[in-house]
Order: sequence, then structure tokens, then C-alpha cells
Amino acid sequence: MTRFSKLYKETVLPAGLLSSVIIGAGMFALPFVFEAAGFAVGVVYLIIFSAVFTGIHWMYSEVIRYTEGQHRFVGYAEIYLKRWGFWGSIFTTALGFILTLTAYLVLAKGFLELIYPSLTDSWALYLFWVAGSMAIIISLRRLERLEFLIALAIGVIILILFGFGVSMRGGAPPLFISNNLFLPYGVVLFALGGRAAISSLWNYYERKKISTAKIKKAIILGTVTPAALYLVFTLAVFWLSGGVVSADALSGLVLLPRHILVAVGALGLFALWTSYFFLGVEVRDIFRYDFKLGLYPALLGVTILPIALYLSGLSNFIRIIGVVGGVFGAMESIMVVLMYNRVRRKRSFFGIAIILVFAVGIIYQLLWSG
Repeated sequence: MTRFSKLYKETVLPAGLLSSVIIGAGMFALPFVFEAAGFAVGVVYLIIFSAVFTGIHWMYSEVIRYTEGQHRFVGYAEIYLKRWGFWGSIFTTALGFILTLTAYLVLAKGFLELIYPSLTDSWALYLFWVAGSMAIIISLRRLERLEFLIALAIGVIILILFGFGVSMRGGAPPLFISNNLFLPYGVVLFALGGRAAISSLWNYYERKKISTAKIKKAIILGTVTPAALYLVFTLAVFWLSGGVVSADALSGLVLLPRHILVAVGALGLFALWTSYFFLGVEVRDIFRYDFKLGLYPALLGVTILPIALYLSGLSNFIRIIGVVGGVFGAMESIMVVLMYNRVRRKRSFFGIAIILVFAVGIIYQLLWSG
């Protein structure tokens, strides 16, 4: 095995797996909040929380390392945090995922209207909801191997937009706006969280008989790479938006040729649809196995709740993912730190600092969302 192929197998490939889980819908909200707070402020958020989530992902990998048997996040929480950990983890994941599905409905509606401008808001919403729900109900097994294609599709979007952005340079982002310094907080947390991929990383190293000591490098690379791509994407959107960035990033790209905008919208829609399926199946299984519901009540819950929340008035994309990242993502991260402390039987300054930052952030996010 050559040095390059060894590096690829031990670090690059598993890092790509982690990155493919991290990169998702949160990316499309970053340009809007970075414009509102200032590009320099957004860069600081990405740097700080890339480091924080690198630590969180590594801590969770240590929980897996030192726990016998195979478990999911809920199982680890029950082992180390007892009953409150069990119910807290279920609440955090189930409600957080349902809200994320609702955010996907909001975002997909705008993408469909990019491709078919004659579609009304209602038609676009229901079309995507039906397509996503049918995939969950039918449980399209072939979609389960499309993680790499999703990441590739989003990578293509970024490269296309950046290429046009560099050639056009239609606007420059503001660097600092003091009134909105905390606005990017929840969105950045939503965009960088990849805890769900760590179990798959661990399984990859064991299956390939690679020393799990190598996982740390993969975690660092896999967490930092999305942050770098987010910066490239955000700059491209600034340049192509003519000075006004839309909440979903793509619908405001006034300097992009129509046929390119349609192609980008189609790629984004594909990525959202497959992500909706993956996440919906996870929610279905939480309802089915953790809440002990039957298959049909679980399917009813995962298909009806997102559209019901949207129709009840929960339709602000930025606000929804801000809550998911700033509240539920932060709660999940705090639980990871607490589990890590139990595993290693010590409290680190880094862990305590993370808990304090996330606790304050949860309070801020709840007040801002109210």
C-alpha cells in the first residue's frame, strides 16, 4: 500500500464520511446571518465552533471507545446519565429532528419555486412534503447509500457558485454589525454538528481493521473541512446576490444566469429530499423503538408533525434552525461532555467551558426565538 493510499484509507475517506453528514441545509442559512452580523463575525464563529465541535466529536468517540457493546446516542445517555439522560436524549433528538424536517419543508419550497417559478407556495410545499413522506413510508433502501452523492451534489453547488462569484464580484459583505453579534450562534451550531456520524466512523475503523487511534485526525479534518467550504459558499452568495442576501441563499442570486440557477436549485432539492428521507427514517425509528409505538403510528407521526408545525405558523427558516442548533444541538453537546466526564472520571477545563457557553447560548436562543 502506497503512502497516499494509506493516508486516503486511514484519514481522508473517514473524514469525508463525517463531512458528508455535517454539510447540509444549515449551509444555506449562513450567508444571511453572516450578512446580518458581519462577515468577520461569522468567520470568528466558524473558527471557534469548528474547534468546539472537533472536541465534541472526539469526546463522543471516546464514549464509544470505552463502552462495551453497541449502542445509539440514547443508549449511551441512559448508561452514563441514567433515566434523565434517557428521556433527555430522546426529547433532544426527536423534537430536534422534527423541527429540522420542518425547516427542510421551508427551504425546499423556495428551491422548487426556483425551478418552477409558476408554482404557488402551497403547491411547492405539498409537492415536496408528499415526495419526502412517500420515501419514508416506502423506505427506499437504495437511498441509504447516497450520503456521498449528497455531499458531492452540495460540493458541486459550492464550486459552481464560487466560479461565477469570482468572475462577477457583484457585492462585498459587511465586516461587522454590532446589533446582530449573536444572530449566527444557533445557525452555526446547526451547520457544524456531526455527532451522528461518529458511530459510523468507529465502525469503519473496526471493519477495516485500522487502529482507532487514527480517528482523531479524521475527526479534525472532517469537522474543519465543512467550515472551510461554508466560507467559500458564503462569499460566493455575497458576490452573486447584488447586495441583498435571501434567507435561503439561493433565491436571491440575481446575478446568476437563469439556467445555472435552475441547475443549482435542482441539485439543492435533490440533497434536501434525500436528507429528508434519512432524517425521517431516524425519527420513525425513535418513535417506534424508543417510544414503543407501532409502525403505523410512528409513520403517521413523522409524516404529519412537520407539515402540521409549518401550517401552525412555524415557517421562518432562520429561526427554526437557530432553535435546533442553539437549543437542541447545544443540549446534545452538553450531554456528550457529561458522558465523557463519566467515562474518563475527570472534568476538563475545556468541557466545563463548553457547558457554560452552550448553557448561556440556550438561554439566549430561547429568548431570541420568543
